[in-house]
Amino acid sequence: MVKASWSSDGSTIPDVEAHTKAKHKILETYVEELIVTLYGKGRYGSTKFTFVDGFCGGGIYRDPEDGQIWAGSPVRIFQAVNRGVVKSQRKYDIDVQYIFIDSKQEHIDCLKKYTLPYFGLEKEAEGHNVKFMCDDFESVVNQCCLSVDIHKGHSFFFLDPFGWTDVSMASIRKIRRLKKSEILFTYMIDYIERFIEQRFNQLKSNFTNILEADGFYTEAKPSRINEIGEQCYLRNESMRLFREKGEYPYVFTFSLIPRNNSRVLYYLIHMSQELTALEVMKASFWGENTLDYQYYFEIYGYGFKTSDYYQANQGELKFDINPGADQFCINRLDASVMKIIHNCKSNELTFRELCEITIQENPATRQHYEELITLKRSEQDITVLRDGRKTTAKNLQWDDVIKVSDSKQLFLFP
Repeated sequence: MVKASWSSDGSTIPDVEAHTKAKHKILETYVEELIVTLYGKGRYGSTKFTFVDGFCGGGIYRDPEDGQIWAGSPVRIFQAVNRGVVKSQRKYDIDVQYIFIDSKQEHIDCLKKYTLPYFGLEKEAEGHNVKFMCDDFESVVNQCCLSVDIHKGHSFFFLDPFGWTDVSMASIRKIRRLKKSEILFTYMIDYIERFIEQRFNQLKSNFTNILEADGFYTEAKPSRINEIGEQCYLRNESMRLFREKGEYPYVFTFSLIPRNNSRVLYYLIHMSQELTALEVMKASFWGENTLDYQYYFEIYGYGFKTSDYYQANQGELKFDINPGADQFCINRLDASVMKIIHNCKSNELTFRELCEITIQENPATRQHYEELITLKRSEQDITVLRDGRKTTAKNLQWDDVIKVSDSKQLFLFP
């Protein structure tokens, strides 16, 4: 894959690839929904945000499919925030800081002097709340985190590196230490393949010091990289690596499949400190109907599973997230959630506790959970209590208590 390049004046811009378009769509959908959720909801929403694009490029592409201009991630972040603010209909202001980082001055110049004015964002480009940093991400991560810490509020890092070692695990932890931070990290399975092949020679130092990956990928077999089982194994090990070394409590992964494409190249890992952020991420890719998202059960990073296990069970584990798949998702959710409810010794499980236990092990949104609970309540399998009283509300609150119905107490769940 050729690394994208931009000229300072915008006369040279790269073509946008299908998977890059897919990443951009999920990015803008998520950012907009994040603003609506955190700023627009509640009696008084969050007002301070920082959005960091760690590998921003020149911010503009040409779409080879139709020859039209395609907005890059910086533009889409600006536009998504603006749409989210309008949707929120708040009477008080939002305070958003933007940080754009790239290692090439030509890319920064293109973004600042050509791309943003092209999309009518010249005022944003000159604003005091917009920072442009020309350096490797690793070289400015401390400065970036300091700026976020001073600004306060919620921070979102979009990290779309070209190489597997462009972001160190130490940097992930630095971001993790920021209150209310989250990361959307993209990677290619090909990155890992090359990395694994050279982990004992040319890339040994990177493997040990940058990724801190000793003890991970021990069963990797690069010769089997084209097999689904091997790819799933590598993804699970990557999840385990980010979960254990990155120290984020919520880690979730999925892949992007543009329509009419069959081979998956890019994967995304979402890391967050709050349950709400993961909820918004899930809702974003279910709501975006121009793409297919692929999810694999049993790729959580909690434990070790072999490539042979994934290869043998791929038919049961693969799940394509697209319009019409909601019922299948709810059916899968039914089996795991109801087992937990029935096995709860106290028979008093809050909706938050139920989500915290299960949300990282399925692609279901909050709406799917609520639909399942509503169904089971109508079938008199469970009772939902709010402030000590039974409720039939379809929109659940975190403190709602879910109990096995008295008539079902003798039921033994396998």
